[in-house]
This record gives sequence, structure tokens and C-alpha cells, in this order.
Amino acid sequence: MARILIIDDDAGVRALLAAVFSEAKYEVLEAQDGVQGLAAAKLNAPDAVVLDVDMPGLNGYEVCQGLRADPATHTVPILMLTGTTDLNGAINCMSSGADDHITKPFDIDEVAARVQALLLRSGQKE
Repeated sequence: MARILIIDDDAGVRALLAAVFSEAKYEVLEAQDGVQGLAAAKLNAPDAVVLDVDMPGLNGYEVCQGLRADPATHTVPILMLTGTTDLNGAINCMSSGADDHITKPFDIDEVAARVQALLLRSGQKE
């Protein structure tokens, strides 16, 4: 069973994503900010991370860079969620090390499909 770490300061978004991933039989971990997210990733070795860009303290770009800099998490697939619809938002996500990104508001089925694709590409089982 793949382990998904959700890092988002919005409790509603975390709950929605956790419900969908749990129903799909993934193990779900949650963090409400970037500092907690980095600690959870180091402690729990997730198979994929769903990461919000706009968070207080460490933003998603900084968290993504931190995950990529840590030998324990540098290959974990990362899907970033961003509220920015312009090209710079996509460029910033990919430049910080994300494997994929999706714009909010998002379709939950698309998020689930993108995470599944990232897991498959990384060699993880569903």
C-alpha cells in the first residue's frame, strides 16, 4: 500500500484529499504546514507528496526544495497544488523540483489520477 503525504494549511482540502486517497486504499499522512511536512516526510518515508504552494511560514516551493535536497526524500514524486493560473506558477512549481502540478480549484478525480500516475512512474504499486 502506497503512503501519500498531504501538506496543506487548509484543513478542508486535507480532509477531502485524505478521504479520497483512503478510499482508494492508500495510507494517508497529513501535515498542516511546511515545517510539519518536512518532518513527516523524513520520519515516514512517503511514496508521494501532495503539496500546497501557498502556506504560511515555509511555502510549497521551499518545502519542495527541502524534499529534493534531503537524500531520504529526493526521489519522492511531488504533485504541487497552486492557485496561480499563469505560466509563472507552473514554471515555479517545476523549477522547485515538483514532478507535476495542478491548479486550484481542482477536480478531485484528476488529482487522484495524477498521483496514481506519479506512483506508477516511480515504480510504486497502487
